[in-house]
Amino acid sequence: MSEAFHLGGWGMYPTLIAGVLLVGAAARYAWQADRQRMILVIWMQVLTMLVGTLGFVAGMIKTAISAGDTASPGATVIQGFGESLHNVGLALCLVITASIVVALGMVRRKRGAGTDGTPVDPFA
Repeated sequence: MSEAFHLGGWGMYPTLIAGVLLVGAAARYAWQADRQRMILVIWMQVLTMLVGTLGFVAGMIKTAISAGDTASPGATVIQGFGESLHNVGLALCLVITASIVVALGMVRRKRGAGTDGTPVDPFA
């Protein structure tokens, strides 16, 4: 894991911060499901993916600048692309984790709403 952080560069830290806040918001929704908490989870998912994408773009900018100074720019670009993708990978892992927690909250909410079989609106 520390190797992934090293390869991903500085963008991994804001991605991790946004993702931890996202998972916390998802846990609050799972504990007590209501519209405001769900909206916060959705926006935190968007923020986490945007921060991960920013880390990827910053890594690719650094890669493009560095590729001009090397003997084999193609290999540098491929390696930099792989390293930069660690940011997106971390963001996706955190969004998926939060989505699982939200799904558990929806199941919990549906069980508490009754057994009439009517679907539960997560935004209600």
